[in-house]
Formats: sequence, structure tokens, C-alpha cells
Amino acid sequence: MTRWQRRTRASIAVFGVVFAVFVAREFRRRDAFRPAAPVSKDPGAIIETIGADLGRFSSSREDVRVKSEKQLTYADGSSKLLGVTIVTDERHGNRTFTITGKEGRVAKNDTTIALDGDVRLVGSDGMQLATEHATYADSDAIVRAVGPVQFTRGRVSATGIGMTWDKTLDLLTILDQAVVQTAPDAKGANASTVNAGTAAFARRDKVVRFERSVRIQRGGQVIEADRAMTYLSPDEERIERVELHDHAHIVMSDAPAGALQTLSGRDMDLKYAADGESLEHALITSDAVIQLAGDTGTQGRQIAANVIDIALAPDGSTPTALTGRDAVQLTFPPEAGVAGRTIRAATLDARGEPGRGLTRALFSGNVQYRERSADIDRAANSATLDVGLTRGMSSIEDAKFSHGVRFEEGKMSTLSAEGRYDIDKGTLALGGSEPGALVPHIVNEQIAIDAATIDVTLVGPKVKAVGNVRSELRPASEATGNDVKMPSMLKKDLPVIVLGNALDYDGVTAKGTYTGAARLHQGDTSIKGETIVIDNRAGNLSASGNVATTTVLEQVNQEKRKERVHSIATAKDMTYDDAVRRLTYTGSAHMSGSDGDMTAARIDLYLKESGDELERAEAYDTVTLREQNRETKGTKMIYTPVNETYVVTGTPVKIVDECQRETIGKTLTFNKGTDNIVVDGNSQIRTQTKGGNGKCS
Repeated sequence: MTRWQRRTRASIAVFGVVFAVFVAREFRRRDAFRPAAPVSKDPGAIIETIGADLGRFSSSREDVRVKSEKQLTYADGSSKLLGVTIVTDERHGNRTFTITGKEGRVAKNDTTIALDGDVRLVGSDGMQLATEHATYADSDAIVRAVGPVQFTRGRVSATGIGMTWDKTLDLLTILDQAVVQTAPDAKGANASTVNAGTAAFARRDKVVRFERSVRIQRGGQVIEADRAMTYLSPDEERIERVELHDHAHIVMSDAPAGALQTLSGRDMDLKYAADGESLEHALITSDAVIQLAGDTGTQGRQIAANVIDIALAPDGSTPTALTGRDAVQLTFPPEAGVAGRTIRAATLDARGEPGRGLTRALFSGNVQYRERSADIDRAANSATLDVGLTRGMSSIEDAKFSHGVRFEEGKMSTLSAEGRYDIDKGTLALGGSEPGALVPHIVNEQIAIDAATIDVTLVGPKVKAVGNVRSELRPASEATGNDVKMPSMLKKDLPVIVLGNALDYDGVTAKGTYTGAARLHQGDTSIKGETIVIDNRAGNLSASGNVATTTVLEQVNQEKRKERVHSIATAKDMTYDDAVRRLTYTGSAHMSGSDGDMTAARIDLYLKESGDELERAEAYDTVTLREQNRETKGTKMIYTPVNETYVVTGTPVKIVDECQRETIGKTLTFNKGTDNIVVDGNSQIRTQTKGGNGKCS
């Protein structure tokens, strides 16, 4: 409460005491003051005294002197004072108050005193109060004024309609249409204007209370609320704190990027710095929302929560620390070429520095991150989220999700213990381990991947996985794109498991490269190699580096029934070309099965359209075929399952039978069904019946 408020209440109290003393003395000493009655100009008056001076009277707190230009006393015991002047001195104090009015009235035996006409109270401390009518009732020790009132002291002035002053509580209240103005100080600061329904000056407590549609304008701030409490410094020269209650709202003009632009909530507690001008701290409770200014031409960032607590830099507008509790939401509105982003959580703890604003923010408790634009729809959930913020909180620099991290975009989703999201680059780094997410996991309609670490470029997506990689290729029937297919040498209705030390996967081309002890499994089919490449766009597959495969193909046996035939092959490299359905082994190729064993520089297996049945087999360069105790060598071999015929050519073809007899020629034709071998060479034909009599000669 300001000094002028305290003095105002004292002045009005003096006024009440003076008139109370005056009335009492008048009634007690009427005979002593009654002179010879002159002829009164007021027909109703029985006594008229010119230049009345009641002298000096003492109360417990002050000395009072009452003068009037004329005093009229009436038959009913009432009195009228014209041209009243009351001078009071505080006992043991250093203040003097002078109260003047055109007319004063006191009823008989009444403790209510009324002053009318240009009523003024002037204090020696510079306080001035003016009104047309005022009353004092000793029964409740309250001074009341109706109609317009004006008040000034020092830099402070106030106007309104109606006033009460409670002498006991030392409380001055402007009852309606209160306007309180504070002129700038010597430095041109701390000016303010307050409009409210009422204004109450509790000088003893250094508090001014405003009610009903409060609007405060000060230092580039427009503050509004249903009710407000301002707490003054001990010298009453500056505001230390402001409380706002119900529909609190603040607008700050010319806020730089990252600074407070608006604040709103049910209630606010505002603390000001020592200069009384700069906002130092703000606490907003219930439906709290703050808006941080954006760069020129862009929308600001919004933070909402049930409770928001803000510490500010010396400039009074830039947050350096912020906490949010219950239903926290941070909103980055969409901008040209930039998606809109929202973060929801139970709590928020942010920190920053002067000149930069908030630079780091930690969200905790059911964190939900959303990023949306015309062509982006991304979502992430986690227990915590730690984000780095650029200067002025213009954007999110990086984001670290922790504990139960789930990230989704379209049909892609991830699960991990930790996730680092680089928004500008559009990359996601997954890692860590915890119950429920022992290793990072990513899945889309084409592939599911588990690994120790997974790096994702979201556009595509493109995936780099390292450490105990395990992937599952989805059956083609589950893929949404018609241009995605499984190699036909693999089953179309079963998933394919591929393992390796590392994986480089490109979702745009649907191509995955596995390196480091790579292994592919699907049912009875397996492929091993240092590297395995699967192209789900073309349906191709390849392996390199000590390749070993196990395949199962159907073939018709001698009883004309289909049977599943296992074969094992090794080579330096293996490729499958889906366009021609050709499986090729190169580099010391070796294949063995129930019907025999074959080595060559290259072995080609051509599959039927179904992909699980052999159409023909070809082998090239240094071909060696071992079957039924025979060994055949040549430069080329063609096997046709439909007639179970082998054709081997070379220069020459050499056959060694079970008796170690050699047959040399240009072409060998062997039909499993007839058990005959035909060798053609040098214009001579030799036919050998397989098996003979079983004896060697």
C-alpha cells in the first residue's frame, strides 16, 4: 500500500474525528457559546455565528482545529457550517491534513457528518482528494462519498464514482469506474494505467485490489483479468508483484522472436524485478497458455498446460526457464515448406539463456509427438523426449526419445528403447535395450528388421541396420504396391528370414543388402554368404562370398509323380534373375543331390513359372558330373527334367564308369528313363548299356 493511500485514510479519519468532536462539544457547550442572538438571515436558524472558530481539540491520535466562515444552529439541534476548514495534525507524526468544503451539516444527536460542495482533502505529504459530497458515520467508522471522486499523490492519480474509507482497516475504495494512473518516473519508466470496476487501496498492507473487468497497461504490457491484486514496495514507489484472478490475459507488444507475446490462464502470479518494470517471474495456473513470438512473418510457438511456471531474462520477456505440469502441449504451427509439429506430455522442464530464449526442453510422461503437412504425417510416442531448440525457439534442432519409443509414418513403424530424430535431415537413429524392446525394431508392408542399431532416413524409407540383424521379408500378397514382389524361387505365401551383421535397405527400390555372415531361410530353403542382396522390385536375389545354398524343387519321378528333391550347392557367387527365372552359381560351383553330384565354373538352373520346379539345368566350363558310379567330364552340360536327359559336350567329353573304363567323345547323351548313354565323337557312335551284367572285365 502506498504512502499516499495511508495518508488519505488518515485524513478522512481525521475529518470524521473532527466532526464527532465538534458535535459533542457543541452539544455540551451550547450555553457557553450562545451570544446575544443576532437577527439571522436564514429564517430557520436560531443562532448565526460569523467566523466561528471552535479552537483546537485533542483526540487519542491527532489534534484537530475546526473553522468556518459562518455557523448556523437550528431549533431541532442541527447545525450548518459554511466555508468549513478542518486542520489536523497527527500526534507523534509529521503529517498535516486540511479538509475544506462549502458546507457541513450535523444532525442533533447524530454521529453522521456530511460535507457538501467542493470537498477537498489536502495532505502535507502531497496527497489530494476532491469530491462534491462526503459523509462520515461514527457507527461503522467509514467515510462515504457518492458521485465523482478524484485523488492524487505524487505520480499517482485516480478517478471514479463513489468512495469508501474504512478508518479501522485503513482501506480506501473507489466503488465504480475506477481509473488509476501512474505517471512515468524520472527515468521515463514505471508508467501505468489501470481501469477497473473498483479499486481498493489497503495502505497498511501495501496492496491495491482491483475488481470487475480489470485492465492494466504498463511497460508495453496489456494485462486483463476479472480481479487483480498489486503489491507495492515498502516505499510505495514501484510494483513488486501482481496477482490476477479469473480470465487472466497478458499481451506484450513488440516481442522479439522467442520472447513472450501472450499469456493466459485462470490465475497468474507475476513478480517484477527491482526496477518495478521488467517481469521477472510468472506463474500461471489452470488452463495456462503462453505464446512465444516467431520470426518476422511467422506465427509464434504456443505452450499450454494446467500450470506453467516461467523465469525471465533481465529484458522481462525472454524465458530462461519454464516448467509445465499436467496436459502439456507445445505447438509449432506449419510454415511454408515446414510441417506443423505438436508435442504432448504430462510435464515439461525447459531451460535457456538471455538473448537466445529456451534452448532445451525435456518432456516426460506419455509423450506424444506429431508432425503433419500436406505430404508428411509422422507420430512418435515415448516416456520422455529431450529436444534441442534453435535460437528464439524457431525450430526443433534435435529430438531424443527414451523408453518405449514408437515412431510411425504411413505404414512404417518402429519400436526401440531410444530414438534420436534429426528433423532437418529427416533421419531417425534407433538404439538401446529395455524390457519389451530388447533391440530396435522397424517394420513396413515390405520388411521387418531387428538389430542392435538402426538408422532410418524417413523418405523411402532407407534403413541401415548394424549388429545381429534379423529381418523378415513380407509375403508379396501383403505388400500394397503391385511393383513389389518376392523372387519366384521363394514361396510367395511364407515370410523370408534373413540374418547378417549389417543391412542396407532402400525402400524406394525395395532393395536390401545384407553383409557379414548373411543367411536367408524360408522353410527348407536356405542361402548363406558374406553378402546377400534381395531386390524386391525386380524379384532378383544374389549372394557372394563362400555361398552355400539348400533348395527344394519339385520333379516328376519314374512313377510319373511329383516329388520334392533337395539339393545343396556351393559357389563363390550366386544370382537369381527373376525375369528369366534363372539361378546361377559361379566360381567353383558345386551342386549335389539325390541323383548325383556336379561341379563346374558355372551352373545355371532355369525354373518354371511356379518357381518351385526345374525347367532345365546348364553347367559350363570344367564340368564334372558324378552319378551312379560314373564320372562325366566336359565343357557344357544341359539337363532337361521333362525327358530326364543329360547332354554333355566338350573337347572331348570323357566318361569313366564303375570299372574305371574311359570313353571319350564329343557329345554324351544320357536318358535316365531308358538308362542308356550315347557318346558321339569323331564320326563314331558308341552305345553303352548302363549296368550291363554287373561284372567288370
